[in-house]
Order: sequence, then C-alpha cells, then structure tokens
Amino acid sequence: MYDKNQLRIRFADGILPLIRVLKELGIKPAQITVTGLIFTIAACYTYYLENYITTFFLMAIGRGCDAIDGAYARTTKQATRFGAIVDSLVDRYGEFFIVGTVLYVYRDNVYLYYFSFFIFLGISLMSYTRALFEKHGLECPGNPFEYLERGILMVVFFLLGQLNLWLIVIALGTNVFVLHRIYLFSRQAG
Repeated sequence: MYDKNQLRIRFADGILPLIRVLKELGIKPAQITVTGLIFTIAACYTYYLENYITTFFLMAIGRGCDAIDGAYARTTKQATRFGAIVDSLVDRYGEFFIVGTVLYVYRDNVYLYYFSFFIFLGISLMSYTRALFEKHGLECPGNPFEYLERGILMVVFFLLGQLNLWLIVIALGTNVFVLHRIYLFSRQAG
C-alpha cells in the first residue's frame, strides 16, 4: 500500500541542515508558508507572460517552501493544529492559482479548459473524501495524486514542456482516486 508518511520522514531527514539554518534565523513555519504562496502567485504571472525559465525558478522556490514548512514545523516542535489547517488552506490556494492560470492560458482550447475544471473538482473532492474518512474514524488511504505528488508531477511535466498533458493526467488521476476512496469508504463503513 502507498505510504506517504515514509516519504515525509525521508524528506524531513534529508532537509535537516536547512531546518537547522532556518531555526537559527528565527524563521516561523507560517513565514515559510506565506513566502511559498507569494512565489507561486509570481510564478503564475510569469507563466501567463510566457516567461517559462523565470516561472520554473519561481515555482521551484514556491513549491520548495511548501514542501519544507510542515517538516520544519514538526521537526522544530512548532506544529499546531491551527498551523496545519492554515498550511493546508494556503496549499489549496496556491494550487488553485496554478490551475486557474493554466485554465486562463488554455481558455481557447475547450478540452483543456474542461480538464482544468475537472482538476478543481478532483482536488476539492480529494480533500473532502479524506475529511469524510476522518469524520467517521476510518483511515483514509493515500494515493499517488495527493498534493505533494501532484506538485512533483507538475514539475516533471513542466520540464518536459507538457503542462497541458499534466492537466489531463491530474484531472483523470484525482477523480479516479476520489471514486476509489468512495469505493473503499463503502467497504469500510459497511
């Protein structure tokens, strides 16, 4: 079974030197979260302007901040429930800015426009189905189309110059795994 916690543990271990530096500087996890969102929004703007090299670097910094904020908070014992909620909400805002930008850029392509819509739907329902599992005290299975994995795939497709293909893969993947979660919920809940 897919275990996202192992990925988180390995990632946190890999960035321990960076975590130490950030802690020495007195950086708060929320500052990292907001910085990541600012860089993500800037990357969306440069993508709209078709400045793809700048977009890549801004997006790498934004996604990097997003990847380290939670690990930093947990490792430095600054993690709170409120911080986790804010981090998750800011993550969704950043992701919606990205998809919204791509939606706007491909607005004249009806197929990519609708795939963008289905990404919005899949991302929203992915979080919603997780909340339903938790509400009923059931363990929600991870999958390869969660937030971190979508970000990694976005970087890969961006480097390949195929962000339009990323739209299709993520639209299909998120919605297929939402249906998979519904099926598993029905089996676990009885």
